[in-house]
Amino acid sequence: MRVNGARRKATELRKKLGLSGQVDAESVANILGLAVVELKLESLQELMVDDCIGVADRLTPGWRRWVVAHAIGHKLLHPGNHMWMRKYTSLGNRLEREAEDFAHALLLDAKEAVDEGLAGAWEIAEYFGVPEELICFQAHLDLREVHN
Repeated sequence: MRVNGARRKATELRKKLGLSGQVDAESVANILGLAVVELKLESLQELMVDDCIGVADRLTPGWRRWVVAHAIGHKLLHPGNHMWMRKYTSLGNRLEREAEDFAHALLLDAKEAVDEGLAGAWEIAEYFGVPEELICFQAHLDLREVHN
């Protein structure tokens, strides 16, 4: 796994705040001066306007934790209008991947997982309180990077 700037920034924030186990992403957002509100969003999972993260009311706690961490990543890594960038540039995929890497590194810690004796994706997901499919997806992306 290559450590990129997004992962590095999230890991530094995790250490600075003394986070472990299930990270309360909304508390982290609040510490950073961001408000989190629940919205009736039909197709989006989250939407950020200024310093407010709108989260879809239909999300499970694990998904909610993930999308808030993802939004924090965008806020810290990608200033500007993301909707505009997505429509008029080819940066959209890269920005999304960086936000996903940030969320992963903020919410999960590989050393802590090993220290706790966690091996399976379901164990890691349950311990850190995130959806299991995101553990598998991130592992797939990391393996793809190794082979490229």
